Amino acid sequence: MALLISVSEFWEDEKVWRQFVQAELPDIDVRVYPDDGDVNEIKYAAVWKHPHGILKKYPNLKAILSLGAGVDHILSDPDLPKDLPIVRLVDVKLTHEMCFHALHWVLHFHSDHYLYMNQQLDKKWLQHGSIQPEDRSVGIMGLGNIGKGIGTSLVSQGFKVLGWGASQKSSLGDIKYFFGDEQLGDFLGKTNILINVLPLTKDTTNLLGKQELQCLPRGSFIINMGRGGIVNETDLLSLLDEGHITAAAMDVFEQEPLPANNPLWSHPSVYITPHIAGQSNPKSSAKTIAENIYRIEDDKLPFPIYNINKGY
Repeated sequence: MALLISVSEFWEDEKVWRQFVQAELPDIDVRVYPDDGDVNEIKYAAVWKHPHGILKKYPNLKAILSLGAGVDHILSDPDLPKDLPIVRLVDVKLTHEMCFHALHWVLHFHSDHYLYMNQQLDKKWLQHGSIQPEDRSVGIMGLGNIGKGIGTSLVSQGFKVLGWGASQKSSLGDIKYFFGDEQLGDFLGKTNILINVLPLTKDTTNLLGKQELQCLPRGSFIINMGRGGIVNETDLLSLLDEGHITAAAMDVFEQEPLPANNPLWSHPSVYITPHIAGQSNPKSSAKTIAENIYRIEDDKLPFPIYNINKGY
């Protein structure tokens, strides 16, 4: 029995993943694509942006495991084998990374560091008055494990935290929760700093266009760190130019890598990172992957399985 690892050329070294996964699965032969050996022996595939079409080569696959939080990189394969469970990665280290990224940009905007960076370029010494965290509303779109983790960390720093999701949830403690299309405008209207950690589905694609973004109070900020394709980038640029939105920290994009001619690169109020907000930790993630494979081998369900009806 063998497990195949395949990752994007822009991502982690496949050999690092193999080292940690093999240590957690000593009785399974861990192989790195394209050195897959006998295709009949491949029972599991752990992938991140694999070359489309390769998974159909393995007739005895039992499951496909994502090496990251999302699975759209798997679903975009037009030759994806049917009726196989796709297992998302929920890992505490990844959640911590996402919380750190969100907190960094919230503090950057909240404490006016974006202004001081520009003033430094002009050698300008000018102090700005501060706003207390309890007077700043941070709205989080997507209240799964990652969104709740971000919300909890911001509440502990004294921020007023709001949340929005597609459906109703039980109590979220100090996070005021909104849900559904009918409450989206109210949620956005109360949000000074917007954090997007939604998954990309047919319902969330272009969810935040000009009409929705205009619901944000003038002078608001955006931290886009869920999936590209949810925030309409053309509309965002328009509202940045108008001054309705002050600045945006963008980690995910409709097209990745972001093309060199994309105007987001050169906009003075846009801060770009190359999809690094929640980088998977190979050592920690390997334990989660091994646990799910052992569950499948024991005729138990892995967790969490991608739900086609929910889109995540």
